Amino acid sequence: MTFPEASRRRFLHAAAAAAPAAVLGTPAPATAHAAGASADPARNRERPSGNGEHWSGTWPDGLRDAVSEAMPVAVAWARGAHQPFGAVLVHTDTGDIAAGAGNTTERFGDRTAHAELDLLREAAAAGLRPASYAVVSTAEPCAMCAGALVWAGVRAVAFGTSIAKLVSYGLPQIDLPFDEIVRRSPLPHLAVGRDVRPDLTDPLYKDLMR
Repeated sequence: MTFPEASRRRFLHAAAAAAPAAVLGTPAPATAHAAGASADPARNRERPSGNGEHWSGTWPDGLRDAVSEAMPVAVAWARGAHQPFGAVLVHTDTGDIAAGAGNTTERFGDRTAHAELDLLREAAAAGLRPASYAVVSTAEPCAMCAGALVWAGVRAVAFGTSIAKLVSYGLPQIDLPFDEIVRRSPLPHLAVGRDVRPDLTDPLYKDLMR
């Protein structure tokens, strides 16, 4: 299903209010391509922000703002899933959200159907070029999803709640940081945004095991 063109701000409010349906060509939030990080690699490498976010690699102008403002949409996908994990695909040049997915492991009985993998499959089916997109996930990708994102060749990955936090909340995880998988890859290293809007993502998981 493709959403009709609407204002980016109106979509953001709608996405936060209800679980989304399938989305390709969905507009991004209102300020998704506002002035942001410099494209200069020297200025973007391993750079924390004033909001507790941490950015490594090269982020094109405006992309850090775009992924931060796309996180509420990823959260909406998570809230619509049986297991509250969601992810969206953000175009690196325009900041527009091109696709979204939630965890469907329970729905289809497929333990590999994590949000990031479902998102990559949807992007491939739509003929989208991964190198032109950033993946925004509500939680740090697990080892399986991290490997898939690296092999897919996405430009960047930003996530909210870390694996360390998920473990502390009692959620079973393969305790292998995303950065470690990226570091060990022979492929070009993608840009990574960590702790992006955990104020929105942490509540998805804090009480999940209680």
